[in-house]
Formats: sequence, structure tokens, C-alpha cells
Amino acid sequence: MDAFAVPMSVNDGTTPPVLFVVGTAGAGKSSLVTSFQRWARFLDIDVLAINLDPGAERVHYDPEFDVRDLISLSEVMDEYDLGPNGAQILAADLVASQAEDVFEQIEGLAGDIMIVDTPGQVELFAFREASSHLVEVLGQGRACLIFLFDPLLSSTPSGFVSQMLLSSIVHFRLGLPTANFLSKSDLLEPEILERILEWGENLDVLEAALFEESSKQSHFEGGGGQRAEFAIGQLRMMQHAAIQPGLVPLSSEMEEGQADVLSFAQNVFGGMSDARDGFAGDIEHERQ
Repeated sequence: MDAFAVPMSVNDGTTPPVLFVVGTAGAGKSSLVTSFQRWARFLDIDVLAINLDPGAERVHYDPEFDVRDLISLSEVMDEYDLGPNGAQILAADLVASQAEDVFEQIEGLAGDIMIVDTPGQVELFAFREASSHLVEVLGQGRACLIFLFDPLLSSTPSGFVSQMLLSSIVHFRLGLPTANFLSKSDLLEPEILERILEWGENLDVLEAALFEESSKQSHFEGGGGQRAEFAIGQLRMMQHAAIQPGLVPLSSEMEEGQADVLSFAQNVFGGMSDARDGFAGDIEHERQ
């Protein structure tokens, strides 16, 4: 990804660009929001953090809006006599039903970019109609998605393909520009990391890995060949449709890949706030 070149408009009354961070439970969404906000401060970039996960026990970033101030998961469980999963679903719908109220609370906030921590279960955010309304209201036509690949699930060909498909489905459901990042990449051995990144760039290599994995599964479990054929069929469809996601390594712990998140926003929206001498050079230095 290219480094920043053109500044995005901020303090002009328009909504700053909005990055919705999406991924499976435990993929590192909250950690990314925390790391990104902290990292951006060193570059004098004002990042507005939003928490939309009512089930979050705690967050370590400074939220401009926290949905837990609006909806309590425990109160939803008590009032509607629901378990944790049912309460999460209802809470997500309740938040979306109050999208305009949420927008009123964040409208007019002065910042360079807004980053949104979404519910832990990706289906609560991406697969419910109410969430599409929430994205539309909060995004104001200036939103995109950061999809986080789980590092352990990504270490097998079938797990990697599962996340490719999930990312594509989320992209299709919400209709927003999407970038894929390999979260917690610092937890992977260098050779495993290199292999995963190659899968993200070369579908032929990924196909070969799937065939190898399926042959082992067929020997021990049976049915591996059918799963591989299905996965490869989906991959070829994505390749034919020019949907090849690529993958950028990200480490919130080591603060690596943050500039790529920022550059993705620049590529989509055209720049950052007020022009500062040496700004693009600073970003490029951080990416190296």
C-alpha cells in the first residue's frame, strides 16, 4: 500500500472517514483499536474510537462513544430473560434501532479518522439487517472495513480459505471497501507467516496446499477430497471475479501494520486532515 500523500478533510463539519474493524471472536479487534489510537498519537493524528460491543468486559482505548453507556448486556439478559447469546443478538438490534441517536452523539466530533470496535461475534454485526442500517447511518457514505484474519485459524489451508470466504461474505453483505489483515502476526513462526502471506497472494499455491491437506484428511478421516473440491471451486470463482483479497501482517502488540491501516483509508478516501510538512514521509518511515 502507498503511504499518505493527500490530506483528508477534517474539521469542516463532515464526518471523518470511518473504519469498522470486523473479525471472528478473539481475532484482536479491540487490541487493534487500542494500538491504532496509541500509534496515531505519535504522528499527531486524531483517532476517534467508538465501541459498539455491548458485551465487552473492558476496553483499553479512549472511546468517544461507548455503547455500554447506552445498553447494558446484563440488564438485557434480566429484562428479557435471555442467555448471553440471545442477549448479544437483541442488544445488537437495540443498538442498531438507535443508530440515529448514536450518530447524534458523535456528529460534529473533530478528528482525522474514526475507528469502530464491533461486536465479538462477526455475525451479530454483518448478518443482521439492523446492522446494515447502523453502518449506513454512522458511516455517512465514508466507511470501509478492516477484516482481521485469526492467526491460528489461518495456519491451515482450510482455515485460511474459511476466513477468505467469510471476509468476502461480509464485504458482500455490507457493500463497503474491505482490506484483509493477518492479526497477531507476531505469534507466528516466520516460516508459517511467510506461507500464510503467500496464500493470500497466490491462489495457485493455496490450491496446492488444499490438495495436500485434503489427501491427509482423506487418509485419516475420509471426505477430505470433497471439502477440498468445494474450497477450490470457491477460490476459482473468487479468482474469476477478481476477488483476491491479499493479506497484510498486523501486530497490535508490536505496533506493526498500523501505517497500512492508515494507508488503506487514504487509498479509499483520498488523504488525511490538514497538510503537515513531512507528513507522508513520517508515515513512510513508520511503515518501514
